[in-house]
Amino acid sequence: MRLAAKDGIGQGERQRFRLRRLGTRIYQFLRYRPGTPKTVLLIVGCQRSGTTMVHHFFRLDRDAVTYDEYSPLSSRDPLGLRLDPRDEVVPQVLNTRAPLVVIKPLVESQNLPDLLGWFPRTRAVWMYRDYRDVARSNVNHFGSAGPHEDLAAIVVGDPADWRSEKLADSDREAVLNLYRPDLDPHDAAALFWYARNSLFFSGGFHEDDRIRVCRYSDLVTRPAEVMAEAYRFIDRPWPGDRIVADVFSSSRGRGVDLELSPPVRELCDGMLARLANHQVGQTR
Repeated sequence: MRLAAKDGIGQGERQRFRLRRLGTRIYQFLRYRPGTPKTVLLIVGCQRSGTTMVHHFFRLDRDAVTYDEYSPLSSRDPLGLRLDPRDEVVPQVLNTRAPLVVIKPLVESQNLPDLLGWFPRTRAVWMYRDYRDVARSNVNHFGSAGPHEDLAAIVVGDPADWRSEKLADSDREAVLNLYRPDLDPHDAAALFWYARNSLFFSGGFHEDDRIRVCRYSDLVTRPAEVMAEAYRFIDRPWPGDRIVADVFSSSRGRGVDLELSPPVRELCDGMLARLANHQVGQTR
């Protein structure tokens, strides 16, 4: 079954997704009771970092129920992104029949420590990807104005906006030092990548063994190996290589020739190295 995020899908593919989803619901209805003990996995990180791909893989596990960014768990948000209050989300999740629940609340990544306490058994995967690939994908997907809109909340320091919420003063200052209204959109997208990934360290996520980082390039070049390790991390049985059968690696390295300003590149290189070094450390 082809990954839905790859160049869109046709009507036939949509129908296959619907049929598969129906089959999964019937299977879970027959096998599990409501409120069965479950593991909850949160997929977080910066947008355009491979979160859709890893979410898709889990969606192909018939023992899992998955919630994308736009889901019934975000019904109260006018934009359909921010999670509903805890006392509404928790019962909805715990009453499902599936033993594995996968949620992708990207705009709540800064609130990860709180979310990890919502359910009895919760783990999180922080996806990261080369900032140049993310910058190019961001502009291609959201347009040249999108990155500047993302930075606007950081520039004014709006604590109620998810883009700047809980951002460390030092990381906001690092962005402000390089920001200007006429900044190239790709530079702006790279700065936003820096801001989102800075939360992993400023929020102390790197010290929490319930959280693992996953590099996009590893996911697309060694999908079965990486996903099998993810299942060991959440202590769930590996469904088999079939869930990664439609992986594609052509999106890796698309930003390699992107010309970013040297100060932006230097800032992001430092963050990328920190993430990579932490990943090496967590596998020792």
